[in-house]
Amino acid sequence: MSKFAVTGASGKLGGATIACLLERRVAPGNIVAVVRNPARNTTLTARGIQVRQGDYTDPASLERALQGVRRLAFVSTSALGDERMLHHRNVVNAARAAGVGHIFYTSVIKPAAVAKFAASPGHFHTEALIRDSGISHSFFRNNLYLDLIPLMFSAALATGTLLNNTGDGRIGFVARNDIAAALAAVLSSPERPKTSYDITAKSPYNLAQVAQALGKAAGKSITYQPLSTADFREALAKAGVPGPVIEMSVALGEAARAGEFDAGSGDLQALLGREPTSLEAFLADALRR
Repeated sequence: MSKFAVTGASGKLGGATIACLLERRVAPGNIVAVVRNPARNTTLTARGIQVRQGDYTDPASLERALQGVRRLAFVSTSALGDERMLHHRNVVNAARAAGVGHIFYTSVIKPAAVAKFAASPGHFHTEALIRDSGISHSFFRNNLYLDLIPLMFSAALATGTLLNNTGDGRIGFVARNDIAAALAAVLSSPERPKTSYDITAKSPYNLAQVAQALGKAAGKSITYQPLSTADFREALAKAGVPGPVIEMSVALGEAARAGEFDAGSGDLQALLGREPTSLEAFLADALRR
């Protein structure tokens, strides 16, 4: 029986998780990479990994891909709303039909049926799907990626001012590579996994701290200027930011203001066996590239 499978294996988190499994000396032949197009993933095949075609929109392909899998890292789709739930229902049903032993699902911190963060309800309902399936499971409730900070706040690097509608809200940013390493650790561990893990910084960051860390990494002074949602939307529009990006940015700020990302935990450190990557260390490395 193949031991481990990773869905979305051609994506950044899925690919990093497979790399971490290999670093932990999991035999390549015991890893199944589930991808939409195996022909585009010849590098994985060359390393001895079983690359299987599995499309979130094609239940039959998913069931074939998950045959013989004991532990599944189920990386959530990038779709939202009804499309996301269709994808996720297909994966859960296929896992049950294929006899998967345990699902590790990449959820979100503080999942809720009603939330300002658009992805949160889908994660909430997917967790319910997995619980109702009867399959043994663990939820990896991930906070926002540190990797997003240079993209989210790039304007602050140019202007010296970080404008946002987050107020005093805090976010427990974590590095995507740390999430992958932790997921690989629990996937390959002989110990019984917990039902849920809060994958978040031990002490969440407010945007004043983010601005200070950005400034230090960039070698300049950056200050945080909190704005109302209306003023932030207007500032983004004046800067020429596209409408959809404005709405996404505003909603993310409102979610943070509402405390949806304000969570601290030692779960990530325990899984890694080391201190997770800090905000300061991540930005120093990211801005040096």
